[in-house]
Amino acid sequence: MKFLWNLAKKNLSRSRTRTMVSVIAIAIAIISVVFLRGMIGGLLDSTFENHIHYVAGHIRLIDKEYELKEHMLSLKYSVNGFEEEGYESIGEKLLQIEGVDQIVPRLKFGAMVSHEDKMVTMMGWGVDPAEEIRFTEINQQIVEGRMIKPGERELIMGAGLMDKIKKKVGDKVTFLYSTAFDAFRGSTYQIVGKIQSNLDLLNDNLFFLPLDRAQEILEMPGEVTELLIITPDYEQAAGVLPKIEDFLTRNDNTGKYTLQLWNRDYQMIELFAMARTIYNFIYIFIILLACFVLINTLIMIVNERTREIGMMSALGLKSQEILYLFAMEGIIIGALGSGIGVIIGGIITKVFSIIGIDFGAAMEGMNADLMFEPVFYTVFSLENLIFAFILGVVVVTIACIIPARMAARLEPNEALR
Repeated sequence: MKFLWNLAKKNLSRSRTRTMVSVIAIAIAIISVVFLRGMIGGLLDSTFENHIHYVAGHIRLIDKEYELKEHMLSLKYSVNGFEEEGYESIGEKLLQIEGVDQIVPRLKFGAMVSHEDKMVTMMGWGVDPAEEIRFTEINQQIVEGRMIKPGERELIMGAGLMDKIKKKVGDKVTFLYSTAFDAFRGSTYQIVGKIQSNLDLLNDNLFFLPLDRAQEILEMPGEVTELLIITPDYEQAAGVLPKIEDFLTRNDNTGKYTLQLWNRDYQMIELFAMARTIYNFIYIFIILLACFVLINTLIMIVNERTREIGMMSALGLKSQEILYLFAMEGIIIGALGSGIGVIIGGIITKVFSIIGIDFGAAMEGMNADLMFEPVFYTVFSLENLIFAFILGVVVVTIACIIPARMAARLEPNEALR
């Protein structure tokens, strides 16, 4: 076998130009795979993270009817305990379940502000400041001012929304809303912080106020529209879900509440998760395209060395050994191309994991409900590099079987003619 390996390396050096063309083709394919996989991974990871932070948590507990009315920001179907004793009782019991790390309450409602004879629509979130900071680190996106405090008549608002209503930190703003009893009211709060985010939802549509104040103005004491259940890691959520379902079965006698898993009950996220698998076939297809260059090269080599192959067969080299010889030549080209591609692709991916990729123009006008950020960062990881290298070598090796079998099937007497 060592003899065949050395002979394969020697044969490749006989036509260096052709060998280099094949190596470059494989390298370009691997560069594409490394970068695309890093880019897709970065896009999906940021989308999943935003979806978890601002939509679903790891598991979300809501009223069954609220699921149907959520787009209307209905306040009729709230989380208020099993016997209307308040959401805190559910939260305290949920925290006793193994695998539940945190409970994040939110009270969402629609609001609007009058500005220059126009009504600017927006969404208000009543939140527990400490829990919100722990879960989303929203304080990291406050570029001016500070986070809201419980019990205070204050709010923080996205920079884009502040521009729409011509307000700045320190100003007071009067917003209009409907209470849980459909009474139309207005409240005046002071803006104490400005959020600057790449996410349109935060930047252009949303303001936060203390949960206790939101419950007071909306006439919803002890009520929230949702409880986000947080586990130590989102990948563990599916394992914790049956325990919470069992908890609800034992305590929710009226069947009022339902649970939503972050990646199972949201159609768009399910499609994204499916796409991650589909992309693996696209990566294989990209490498297969490059393999056509390699296959063509090896077929030309077989045709040029027909007499040589016949001579080796006549001298006792078996058909299987000839197959191994040409397969080894392909493997060497594949390994060289994959190695070069992984190095260059890794460097490119690392650069864009720092500076990011701006798709702002392409995403302009996109629905704010989609958790896309216009700037996202590629994922640079050793796993990505190893995946691309192994995939390249394996696909190239399989592709080399075609010309290698052609060489192995040549009859010595026919080849020597």
